Amino acid sequence: MTPGTLLIELAEKMSLLAAAALVAVLFPPLRNRLLGVGRRVDKAAGMVLGIALAIWGSMLGITIDGEHINVRAIGVIIAAILGGRKAGALAGLVGGVFSAALGDDQTAPFVLIASVLDGLLAGIVAKRSPHLFQGWRAFATSFGIQTVHLFVVGVALIVIGHAARYIPAWPAHLIKLIVNASGVTLFVVVARLVVAREEAAVALVEARSMADAAALEALRSKLEPHFLFNALNALRATIRKDPVRARELVSDLADLYRYLLSHPHEATVRDEVAHACAYLAIERARLGDERLAVRQAIDPDAAGVAVPALLLQPLVENAVKHGVGAREGAGEVEVRARVEAGQLVLEVEDASESDAQSDRASLSETGAGIALATLRERLNKRFGARASLELVPTPRGMIARVTLPAMPAEPAALEAA
Repeated sequence: MTPGTLLIELAEKMSLLAAAALVAVLFPPLRNRLLGVGRRVDKAAGMVLGIALAIWGSMLGITIDGEHINVRAIGVIIAAILGGRKAGALAGLVGGVFSAALGDDQTAPFVLIASVLDGLLAGIVAKRSPHLFQGWRAFATSFGIQTVHLFVVGVALIVIGHAARYIPAWPAHLIKLIVNASGVTLFVVVARLVVAREEAAVALVEARSMADAAALEALRSKLEPHFLFNALNALRATIRKDPVRARELVSDLADLYRYLLSHPHEATVRDEVAHACAYLAIERARLGDERLAVRQAIDPDAAGVAVPALLLQPLVENAVKHGVGAREGAGEVEVRARVEAGQLVLEVEDASESDAQSDRASLSETGAGIALATLRERLNKRFGARASLELVPTPRGMIARVTLPAMPAEPAALEAA
């Protein structure tokens, strides 16, 4: 067999092994165990994969002038990279036994030694200098490790006088080294790309979570100072004329701030509506019962749906500040929730007796622009195109409508409620 034909034959066999290894790292359950995506690396899994590839690589060998040329080193080195020197040595031992069984008794012990040596050396290098198995440096590293075992085995065979076939077959062994190193490099490069992609996805999720938390914290910090000041003023004015109402306001205020502290990320629609109504009760005491009426219409199917915490807060605040509170005469705010075709629809509508629609539209988009823009950004980061926030003018006011996927709340959110 010519060197060119041998190269093609071994390259085809290497492709089979490399494809099997890559399928393993592309299959999510195995990928997470082998590469440590989202968890610690499972060295045992890496060892099992390497052993399987080493056995298969031994069985795919070609006999040339009495020398068994195979691609088992791909599995042995992969086992060492994923599981360490013990995993590499064991994969080398098992793969070496299979390879030795296909050769003759003279070279069998040395084949076994070479295979174990590949695993030990690769494991040591992977632990002490992992950068040597990164990118295309993996080719030189794998080639060098196999060169060491060829040298050791060649010297041993010369010493005992069994090198008659081994030494003349060096071109075939050289081709074997090139092919095996290429297979390891292909695996390392693709595995690194997979890990980088997963790490980027995790980083994106974490960044979105941090941004959502920051937006939520900004909303809380905005709510706490000025609203608490207004609430205490309303409470002070109510204590003298209606002590019973004042006690109710104290309870509403306590519920309001308890909710802020106990729902850091997610809540149910039921909790969000209760929080919004507590807020509106305090605003009603501040503005006067004759100025602000509060209504709610919550479908039973929508009550347990999960939503981002403080989703309704900027909407009801906008409805009071730029709707009812900005005009003369009586007004009302209604909070509605329903499920339509798998989507949760939340609406906050304000309506007033006075006709100031053009002013109302301007105030909603500019005066409350930061709060609404922040809410839109939170929805976009969490749900993407599946969620929306729109303002719909009506003859007497405005409807703020939020649409997002209707998903049941997690048990933790239900327990907090």
